[in-house]
Amino acid sequence: MFYKKQFLHLIMFLSITTTVNSQNKLLDSLKKQLTYKLNDTVRAKILGDLTWYHKSTSLDSSIKYGYKGIDLLKSIDNKRLLAQQFSDMGTVFLLKGEMYKSKDFYLESLKIREILNDTIGSAKILGNLAGLYQRQQKLDTAMMYSVKAMKILEEKGAKNNASRIKSNVASMYIDLKAYDKALEYLKEILEYQTSIEDNFFRANTLSNMGNVFLFKFDTLQAIKHYELAINFSNKSKNSQAKSAALSNLGNIFSAKNNSQKAISYFNQSLEIREKLNSDYDIASLKLSLGMEYLRTGNIKDAKVKFLESLPYLEENNIIDKLIPLYSNLSNLYAYEKNVEKVRFYYDKHLKLNSIYSSENQAEKIAEVETKYETAKKEAEIAQQKEQLLEQELAIKNRNLYAILLASALLILGIIFFGIFKKNQFKRNQLQKEIDLKDALATIKTQNRLQEQRLRISRDLHDNIGSQLTFIISSIDNLKFISKDANVKLKDKLSTISSFTSGTIHELRDTIWAMNKSKISVEDLHSRILSFIEKAKIAVPEMEFEILYTIDKNTSFSSLIGMNLFRVIQEAINNAIKYAEANKLEIHLKKDQQNFVISIIDNGKGFNINSVDLGNGLSNMEKRMSEIDAKVSINSKEKIGTEIKLEIALENTSNDL
Repeated sequence: MFYKKQFLHLIMFLSITTTVNSQNKLLDSLKKQLTYKLNDTVRAKILGDLTWYHKSTSLDSSIKYGYKGIDLLKSIDNKRLLAQQFSDMGTVFLLKGEMYKSKDFYLESLKIREILNDTIGSAKILGNLAGLYQRQQKLDTAMMYSVKAMKILEEKGAKNNASRIKSNVASMYIDLKAYDKALEYLKEILEYQTSIEDNFFRANTLSNMGNVFLFKFDTLQAIKHYELAINFSNKSKNSQAKSAALSNLGNIFSAKNNSQKAISYFNQSLEIREKLNSDYDIASLKLSLGMEYLRTGNIKDAKVKFLESLPYLEENNIIDKLIPLYSNLSNLYAYEKNVEKVRFYYDKHLKLNSIYSSENQAEKIAEVETKYETAKKEAEIAQQKEQLLEQELAIKNRNLYAILLASALLILGIIFFGIFKKNQFKRNQLQKEIDLKDALATIKTQNRLQEQRLRISRDLHDNIGSQLTFIISSIDNLKFISKDANVKLKDKLSTISSFTSGTIHELRDTIWAMNKSKISVEDLHSRILSFIEKAKIAVPEMEFEILYTIDKNTSFSSLIGMNLFRVIQEAINNAIKYAEANKLEIHLKKDQQNFVISIIDNGKGFNINSVDLGNGLSNMEKRMSEIDAKVSINSKEKIGTEIKLEIALENTSNDL
């Protein structure tokens, strides 16, 4: 068995080596051809090939040959080849992480392709621009370019190119946390790529599917898909996909607090990115490495990695990376007792975090996608109308008199019906006007209420939230500074820090509820999952399971949602503290006309008639009475405890 594995490894190594040697021979052959006496068009094509093939080995070499090709094509005025060369240079600079140069080259290519009426070529450029804006987190613009490109490619039957655009759309859905929608796109893409044995792009798709499973907390499936992505990357020499999969494996082990493995995967990924001179990915990986070093207490290496990633991220305004970078730099300088820099980076973190909102981007994307779907449907309707007109023209002579007679009868019927309904219509119209005024007044009141709600939540987040965070940072500094202080003082500082952290979580839950006029079962389910993830850190040995058999779109007011969530929190905390259980189940279901939540543990249980339940049950009952709901407890010794919350569904639609 051992020799068989060794033989397989040898075959794989020889295969990879053969592929690399083959590519090197191709590049050497192209370079040698440039020494021959060739006409300018052939020479320009060779320079274009060198630009494209070098992007997998050396981005700097790609750029050198790319500029030579552009100069030559401009001199011979070959617009078609020049458009392709601009496009290839845009891709090279995108891989290098120089976004602005990449955008300029793509736009130059698009301008020429539109002049040449190259529809498919223009669509490809739109797809490339979408990928560029996606990297800059400008998701509304990215989606706009993507849907334009997909529409053109689908109309032209260019399935392969349309599939690649769909891959970008799927990754945007991942950014928006619409994981089921992203998975739906990716499965469709993978099926197509498998049918044509496109191993290069199959590696990208498998890596993206790994991302989705990771966000859905299915770590085993995520690791499986990342390993498949690495396998297909090795077969097709897709260095980009391999580096992405290695980086994502590093993220998984980082989440598992296994910094040693995380650092190993991040360094493997960084080695590939540095060979490609991919500045964006290099900066991102150095940020990740810095965070791992900081977690393990390696302050020196953490500081080096953070400061190496900082210039590129600030120059290109990569907001989603700068937010955690500023936060970690603030923490790092807190270790070094550099108060001035702590405050400097902490203020930068707060300012950037306050203006960054993915919700607005999600709304814009939804609007763009809706416009795309509407335009698509309108085109289908227009096509159907044309077919109907052709059919009508074909039978026009036979049915002309019948149509005229039917039209006359219809007109007479409408006239008599109109006279009959005239008075009734006036009454209905008057009633509608009254109803409309009432509705407008109600909407105006609700809008004012929502504005007040949002203003208060912003004030809570920006003022109290930031102050509490600063208190925690200050306490941590005090703990570090007062390392020689007595144990009692340290315990007191730890207690204050824990209490403040808990207060922040409570504040975030309150803001979550205040930002919504209605809360759906899906929102409640997501919030419970988030709380359970925190609970797993405290009790890793306990198994949690959450199920729901009720329509996820069922909604209720924010007051009801917040009270239900608080009682569920209280029940989970009680099970963790007192039940000595190893499994906790949470069921969300519909029982007749009631919404029922059950929290069940398999702990030691208790005799409900002989135990003083204390303030916990009293708080639960008080919260439930506020929303016309009830709470009941059923416990048996050595079997476990069930806490059941019930609220009538007819009460869940009331607003605050």
